[in-house]
Amino acid sequence: MERGRITWPQLCMLTYLMVCATAVLVIPTVASQIAGRDAWMTSIIGSVAGFITLFIAMRLNRYYPEMTMVEYAPKLIGRWAGMIANGVFLFFLLHNVGLIVREYGEFIVGSLLIRTPETVINTALIFVCAVAIRGGIEVIGKFALLIAPLFMILLLCIPLFLLPELSVTEMFPILNNGWRLVLEGSITPATWFLGFLLIGFFLPYAIGNRSRIKWSLSPLILTLLTMVLTNLVCLFLFGPLTSMFTFPVFVASRYISLARFFEHVEAIVVVLWVMGGFVQIAAWYYVLVLGTAQWLRLKDYRPIIFPIGVLIIAMSFWISDNLQDMVDLFMTTEPLFSATMLLLYPLLLLIIAWWKRRRAQHWKRRESSRNFDEKSD
Repeated sequence: MERGRITWPQLCMLTYLMVCATAVLVIPTVASQIAGRDAWMTSIIGSVAGFITLFIAMRLNRYYPEMTMVEYAPKLIGRWAGMIANGVFLFFLLHNVGLIVREYGEFIVGSLLIRTPETVINTALIFVCAVAIRGGIEVIGKFALLIAPLFMILLLCIPLFLLPELSVTEMFPILNNGWRLVLEGSITPATWFLGFLLIGFFLPYAIGNRSRIKWSLSPLILTLLTMVLTNLVCLFLFGPLTSMFTFPVFVASRYISLARFFEHVEAIVVVLWVMGGFVQIAAWYYVLVLGTAQWLRLKDYRPIIFPIGVLIIAMSFWISDNLQDMVDLFMTTEPLFSATMLLLYPLLLLIIAWWKRRRAQHWKRRESSRNFDEKSD
């Protein structure tokens, strides 16, 4: 169905942007609302979920190297159960893509295009992503390899340019309220890290003899460092006021002023974030389209790209009435929904796959032993 291939560096950058692009916008606010000054610790604890889901995805790919989760689920839990489970999983993907599109729509309208209807923004994003997906996975991978380094350079430049304004004392006292609030605050970052499970949809199309473990772990570690860095920058600059801003990293970029000459760089920040958001939306959108085509047993996924795009646009407005409702969704329902579909469900598939593999090996050894005894007689 997908004839395109991507290299391991492309997969690394694609996976990084697929998870991290929106995390730096939302995580500092949500984490600081719960954990306060200790918000920077929440990403470290939440990354445990990323390591677990990445292990599950890599292990399942080892059992079924040429298949995605939508393809091997019916083989593990039965045809009809697999069809139903895949349907629920694809609805979850539709929900998440709509949520990501809504995030970027709110960000662009709230920060730059104030008078532009959000419908126009969301439709334009989906249309551009749909065109890229029609070009195949190679187009998305190459664009990710181009944009991700610029995205990371931007995130490094923001704290460097703000260095005179940062106050390290804002992070003290550490753990003044104990570990409970830090653990509660880590739930939201963990929700983002669970997205690394989707690397399993790209692994069958990765080519090259590079280290699979190194190139799979790299985006997770980069995402962890990015989240910790953005949380610290917001804390050092705004202190307890971080929780009051909707997009604190974007607000921080407005404080950049070098010799009263290099100023007003927020437009550059928005442009690079939109490019990163394009890769993130395109990646999730691609997984949804590919999974739906495999679920419906279509020969080609391209005919359903634009129809699914219409559903995504509708979902982006159905999810919540306003930005505050969306933030509440991140703190309540979304973690449970994501944990069920991106952690518990794949873990169940992995346990069944491991059990079937072990059972098959047991019967194979038993059959070999029986044949050996017959030859001996």
